[in-house]
Amino acid sequence: MRAFLLKLKIWHLLLVLILIQVLSHAAYLKLPAVGNHVWRQCNTLAVARNYYQEDMNILYPRIDKRYHTNGITGPQFTSYDYTLALVYKVFGFSQNAHRYLSLIIGIFAILGMFFLGLHYFRDKQLAFLCAYALIGIPEFYYHSINAVPDLLALATMIWGWYGYQNFLKSGKFLWAFLTVLLLALAGMTKIMFLIPGFIFLGDIIQRKIYREFAIVPILVMGLIVASVSFGWYYWAKILTSLNGIYEFVHEVRFIEGWGNRFGTLLDNVFKDIPETWVGYGFLLMFVTGLYFVAKKRMRDLRVLFLFFGIFLFYVAMQYQLKVHGYYTLLFAPFVLIIGIWGWNQLQKGLVKQFMLVLLILSPVWAWARINRNWQEQNFRVAKELIVPQNQEKIRHLSGQRKYWMVGPDQSGCVDFYYLQAKGFPWYKLEEKSDLFDKFIRDGAEGLITSDTFHAKQYFRELKMNPKCIGNIGKYYWYVF
Repeated sequence: MRAFLLKLKIWHLLLVLILIQVLSHAAYLKLPAVGNHVWRQCNTLAVARNYYQEDMNILYPRIDKRYHTNGITGPQFTSYDYTLALVYKVFGFSQNAHRYLSLIIGIFAILGMFFLGLHYFRDKQLAFLCAYALIGIPEFYYHSINAVPDLLALATMIWGWYGYQNFLKSGKFLWAFLTVLLLALAGMTKIMFLIPGFIFLGDIIQRKIYREFAIVPILVMGLIVASVSFGWYYWAKILTSLNGIYEFVHEVRFIEGWGNRFGTLLDNVFKDIPETWVGYGFLLMFVTGLYFVAKKRMRDLRVLFLFFGIFLFYVAMQYQLKVHGYYTLLFAPFVLIIGIWGWNQLQKGLVKQFMLVLLILSPVWAWARINRNWQEQNFRVAKELIVPQNQEKIRHLSGQRKYWMVGPDQSGCVDFYYLQAKGFPWYKLEEKSDLFDKFIRDGAEGLITSDTFHAKQYFRELKMNPKCIGNIGKYYWYVF
């Protein structure tokens, strides 16, 4: 295989990577947002649609769960959302436009992984394997066509990291500018994607760059990236306070109880890592890489600082990592570089060839593990809401009132997005008719529900007689 890859030019290898990514996802590009984490996708898509329909000012993102307000709140920097809104402006709104945008961003991340691998390995075969392995990580395979901002943060982090290495080699202003732009975008989109900074810091100390004049532009670059990144999250807190809509979490949460924490750790190690965070196809390479890192590189400050940064992230994000798989996209570049480097340390033999075969098959495992999320029985969205023929009727019915109660929907966003409605969330049945009474007094003008039994019971308790103006499947529109 090595002899074959060596005959190919770099652009040939890049084309192969692009084709693999496109062909392995082609069957799913027609789907709207469905499957695991659909609630996060719908929140992102709602922000994008509200930019497109209401106001393209990027500083004021809006969500659908807005109560009786304009919906402005403070998410992460809406780089992905706003880019999607621009796509809507050019091509018009589409429920699956995000698939194609994410596909392009995912390809951008894969190509960045190739060039980053080429920088570290100085070998286009290893660089190709590094980028190819990214496609085979199930979490990346899934989210590389989903509407999650972490995908864009990953792509810009990888390219910003590559840009920094090129700046160190050339000292050119263009590389410094690109590094700052990309890493700032990564940090604003998701602050933890600044983790390459730990590697940079270890390198600065190890090579004693702090004694040279080169440290001045590096410090300036770091200051700009950190200031802009943290500056956005300060603005996000201000935005959240405007209407008191606390939809996006910007603080550290911890799992309560040491038993629960230990249980989560065991799940991560024995289930999440082999199944989705790394994947069975790459697992042996990754373990081999960790072995050689412990054996040969534990005095390397870049490695020590990186592990320290990952440990901090894991501790800080343990609560989110329990249920939010897309957070682990951050780990992918480090997993890949460590794994491919460790595999390359092995002597030629059957074990090394076996690992290569597993790597080649890794996209197959990724598909086998993730495919079920895109099957109808796992959509986590009512079928009638995603049928194209129903969209115009949904738009017409929801356009009858400005502020609706919507539910019961535990996510507080999926039904809002697909019903094209704005207003008040009815999360769960336990909230009873008191919730209806409060929201009506606050300005709710109607109810869209898939639970007419409890809705009618609450109407009777409140002595209301709302008018039903239509239905689609199990969803009914009542106006007050």
